[in-house]
Amino acid sequence: MKKILLSSILSLVYLIVNSQTSIGVGLYPTGTEAGFGLRLNKDRRLSLDARMARANLYSDIKAGQSNFVTELSVICRIIKLEKVRFHMGLGFRGDWNLVTSHKYGAVMPIGVEAFPFPFQNAGLIFEAAPFCVSDIHSKLSGGIRTVAGFVFYFPVKNNTPKTDK
Repeated sequence: MKKILLSSILSLVYLIVNSQTSIGVGLYPTGTEAGFGLRLNKDRRLSLDARMARANLYSDIKAGQSNFVTELSVICRIIKLEKVRFHMGLGFRGDWNLVTSHKYGAVMPIGVEAFPFPFQNAGLIFEAAPFCVSDIHSKLSGGIRTVAGFVFYFPVKNNTPKTDK
């Protein structure tokens, strides 16, 4: 597990350093798992999507409802239009619990990003993602997570050198 986590972190750092477009921050207030997200870029076909959701660590420990969900996915933008992008991906999902055993598995996000505003760095995101997780006792569970929210990509600075004439 440590090797997977280390390789994921190194991949994230590599993609951030080599990305020529801006990093995006997402807020997902509605859906089955409300939370925050980070996307590496807006304009490239492949992007890395990291999210943190459902962080209710101390809501009801006796009932075993305390959990924290993280996801790390690679998404591919299949359709890229001026104001709409359709994407699919594959990634890792971790369901961290304080009382019961942790669950790990796969997630496949399928979604749409729309940019209806005049300022094209802010948009809306709608996504559904089937997932399957398992704990150390090989108890499989799965479902479909849905989110709707906002995404904002930070503008990129052009670092063109000035020439004196």
